[in-house]
Amino acid sequence: MSHAAPLVPVHPERVPDRPDLLRWAVPAGSLPFVGEPRAVPQPLGDLLADGTLAGPVLVEPTAVVLAVGAGRSWAAVGAGVRGALQEALARPGEWEAPGDADPDDRLRRAVEQVVAGEVGDYVRSHGGRIEVVGARDGRVEVGMAGTCVGCPASRATLTGRFETAVRALYPELREVVRRDQAEPDDTGQGRRLLPLFARDR
Repeated sequence: MSHAAPLVPVHPERVPDRPDLLRWAVPAGSLPFVGEPRAVPQPLGDLLADGTLAGPVLVEPTAVVLAVGAGRSWAAVGAGVRGALQEALARPGEWEAPGDADPDDRLRRAVEQVVAGEVGDYVRSHGGRIEVVGARDGRVEVGMAGTCVGCPASRATLTGRFETAVRALYPELREVVRRDQAEPDDTGQGRRLLPLFARDR
């Protein structure tokens, strides 16, 4: 006797200034990629085909972002979308990953989410900053800036909070390496930490 796969818990969150979008929070690792999937399982595919949802679908490390179709409202279609998404998440093998999806992209997005989220907020509330130097091959390099420089508690923050949070989103994490931002010397030179993603010019 076969049993149906348990439903994946999902929770809708509004996206500021975008009433057409809902960010459906899902457990980390629900899908093995990030980005815009090339294909989705039939429950979601049907809603895209009939105009209930508008593409593209965007997969994040802990969410699936969906747009309601023209002339539709989340109040009217939200319950049906939730059910379709849960059914689709129960069939991860039927999602087709983006052609350019790779582990480094997943890692960078996981790190970006942690820095922007509760861990980053905690560090910022104490006058510090987590600056990302690089993220690739399962290895993350970060610098602790602001009041974190020289703070004896910053090591525990990096391992107990930051590393744990990144690993929850990206279980393949190999290590987190600390590279603190250097204070400028007499020549005005100092180590510059690179942004995680290139900024638009």
